[in-house]
Amino acid sequence: MDLTNKQKREARTHAVLMLYQYDIGNFSPEEVKELYREEAEVSSLEVFKAAQELFERTLRNLENIDKTIAKYLKKGWKVERLLPLDRAILRVATEELLNGSFSPQAAIINDAVEIAKDYGEDERSPKFINAILDRISKERCE
Repeated sequence: MDLTNKQKREARTHAVLMLYQYDIGNFSPEEVKELYREEAEVSSLEVFKAAQELFERTLRNLENIDKTIAKYLKKGWKVERLLPLDRAILRVATEELLNGSFSPQAAIINDAVEIAKDYGEDERSPKFINAILDRISKERCE
């Protein structure tokens, strides 16, 4: 499935929003996907499938993703303490950085920062997300 860069960002955004809904709601993954399919405005079926796949992969690898993110948080902080949307953005982007993506790491990080700018709950979120993902990316390259 070949998506344009714009479609990849859209898929990442939808994956983040699904994960956010899963995280703050009391829904199963299947319920989130169904609710999202009914309510969300997605540009194409391919984009929705890509978002759904990224959401599912993130859930499958959540324990490892959270361990990776936790390594770069302030001492004493836990992933659960992060703002819910920041947590969702970091988890989805970390999934792509750790477990493969057809996109360059810089594009994954840039999209995560842009999603934080568009949807973030705190004006500091984009810088925070960029710093964490940059460190994860550098560790991956070592």
